[in-house]
Amino acid sequence: MLKDKIKSKVSIKSKDTKTLFANIIGSFGVKGFSLFIGLFTTPTYIRYFNNNEILGVWFTILSVLAWILNCDMGIGNGLRNKLVGALQSDDKDEGRKYVSSAYMFLFGVSLIIIVVIVVLSQFVNWNTVFNIDTDVLESDVLRKALTILLVSIILQFVLRLITSVLYALQKAFIPSLLNLLTNVIMLLYASFAINMNCNGSIVNMAFAYLIAVNGPLILTTFAVFGITNKKIAPSVKFVKKEYALSTLKIGGIFLWIQLMAMILNSTNSYFVTLFVGNAATVDFNIYNKIFTLIGTFVTLATTPIWSAVTKAQVEGNYNWMYNLFKRFIIIALLAICAEFALIVPLQFVFDIWLGVDSISVNYGIAALFALYGSVMIWSGAITCFVNGLGELKLQSVFLTIGAIIDVAFTYILARATNSYAAIVAANICAFIPYLVVQTIWLVRYMKNAIKQG
Repeated sequence: MLKDKIKSKVSIKSKDTKTLFANIIGSFGVKGFSLFIGLFTTPTYIRYFNNNEILGVWFTILSVLAWILNCDMGIGNGLRNKLVGALQSDDKDEGRKYVSSAYMFLFGVSLIIIVVIVVLSQFVNWNTVFNIDTDVLESDVLRKALTILLVSIILQFVLRLITSVLYALQKAFIPSLLNLLTNVIMLLYASFAINMNCNGSIVNMAFAYLIAVNGPLILTTFAVFGITNKKIAPSVKFVKKEYALSTLKIGGIFLWIQLMAMILNSTNSYFVTLFVGNAATVDFNIYNKIFTLIGTFVTLATTPIWSAVTKAQVEGNYNWMYNLFKRFIIIALLAICAEFALIVPLQFVFDIWLGVDSISVNYGIAALFALYGSVMIWSGAITCFVNGLGELKLQSVFLTIGAIIDVAFTYILARATNSYAAIVAANICAFIPYLVVQTIWLVRYMKNAIKQG
C-alpha cells in the first residue's frame, strides 16, 4: 500500500516535471526566434519613421496603451487560477462556467470602455500628452493613429483571455507563438513599406499593429474552442453571476497588483518622454531592449511555472515545488551574471545590431541597465511562484509601496538630472523592498508547507 502510494506520487511529479519542461522548451524555441526577429524590428522602425521624435512617440504610445491591458479587472489571471482547479478535478462544466462568465464580463466592460475612450480621445490634446510639437506630428494624424490603437487594445481586452485558458491547459508556449506572429507581421509590414517608399505614416503603422496583434488571437480562439476544447467553449447558457464574481474576487487582488506593477514596469518610456524628451526615448529603448533580453528568456520559464505551481498546490506536491524553486533560483542567478557580462561586448553588439544608426555606449548607463535587468529577473523568479500559490497580500502591499517610491524618486531625480538614467535608478530603488521581503516569505512558506504535509 505504501509502495503504491510512493510510486503514484513519483509518477505524478515526473509527469508534472515533463509537462513543465516541455512547455519551457517550447517557449524557448518560439520566443528565441521571436527575439531574433525582434532584433531587426528596432533598426527597421528607425528606417521606417526616419525621425527619432516620431519613433519615440510610437514607443511611448505602445507603452502607455499597454497600461490599459492591465485594467481587465484581473479577470485573466483570476480565470487562469480557477480554471486550473476545475480542469484538475475534471469538471468540464465548472470550467465552462468560469470561461463563459469571464468572457461575458469582459465583453461588457470592453463595450463601455471603447465608447468612452473613443469619444473622449476626440477632445484631448494628444500632442501635449506625448510632448511632441504639431510641426513634427500633426494633431489630427496623431489623434487618428491613437484612436486606431485604442480600438486595437480594447479588442485585446476580450481576445487575450485565450492566453489565460492556454496557460491553464498547460500550453504556455502557444502565447509565445502568438507574440512571434505579431513581431513577424509588424516586421514584414515595415520592411515592405520601406521598400515601396511609402514609409513614415504612423496611421498605417497603427493599422498594421491592429491586424498583427488581434488577428492571431482571433484565429487561436476559434482553434481552441472550436476544435480542441469544445467542452469548455464559452456559451451564454453557462454564464453565471457567482462564477464571474468568484473570478473577479481573486482577480480584484490581481488587478491591484497589475496596476502597481504597471506603474513600476510600464511607465518608464512615458516618464522619459515627459521629463527628458521623445528623442531620449529611442536611446532608452535601445538599452532597455538589450538588457531585458536575458530577462525575457527567464520570463519564458516563469510563464508555465505559474500554472504548474497552482497544480502542485492543489495536489499538495510542495516538495516538488520547493525543488523546482531552488533550481530556478540558480538559473536566475546565472542570468544576473550574464546581465553584467553583457556590458563588455556592448559596443560591438550595438554596431552589429543597429549598423549606421548605432549609438556610442555609456558604460555607466549600461551598468545601471544591467542592474535593472537583474531586478526584473529576480522579480519574475519569485513572483511566478507567489502568483501560482495565490498568496498575494504581501505582494500587493510592497508593490504599492514600490509604486509610490518610483513616482516620487522619478520626479525628484529626473527633474534634478534631466536624464533617463535617473528614471531607471528610481525604478530599481522601488523594487528592492518587495524583492527582499517577498523572497524571505516565499522560502518560509514552502518550508512550512513541507513540514505540515
